Amino acid sequence: MASCDEIITLVNEQNQVIGEVERSAMRFGVDIHRVSFILVFLGEQHLLVQKRTDNKAFCPGYYGVTTGGVVAAGESYEYCAERELEEEIGVALPLNDHGLFFTEGEGYRIWGKVFSCYYCPRQHGELTLQPSEVASVHEMSIKEILHNPKGLPFVPDAMAALHHYLETVACESLV
Repeated sequence: MASCDEIITLVNEQNQVIGEVERSAMRFGVDIHRVSFILVFLGEQHLLVQKRTDNKAFCPGYYGVTTGGVVAAGESYEYCAERELEEEIGVALPLNDHGLFFTEGEGYRIWGKVFSCYYCPRQHGELTLQPSEVASVHEMSIKEILHNPKGLPFVPDAMAALHHYLETVACESLV
């Protein structure tokens, strides 16, 4: 095993741990794994959206409506979310938990947990983007994301996380 190869927790259809696998040996789209998704709000109806770098293995150059990532072996969803916020955008923010959901599509089978937080540059300081993961950040309204008038390529599992959030906690005025 390469010392830098991340170990990922594998789960079954009921989100029960069934093993671990090196990221390089992961069968994405076949194996089910856990992911933390964080909706970073800039206001009541606006999200921080990340444009992914072109060297990402999954959805390079796409726009992610969440910060987040794969839950590593031994991590909780919460710890992963906190770690990913710090790694990707350089902030530590209080998280709100919005529950679990399952999603799958081309190249992914995921048990995800959705969190949200509020970011204010004056209060929390400037963002520090992770150059290997985040090409740029943009502010977009939830309405703009859902209607997508510019035809932007959005990361599908992150969109599933946004839909889970909207179905479970958001009011109708957001859509």
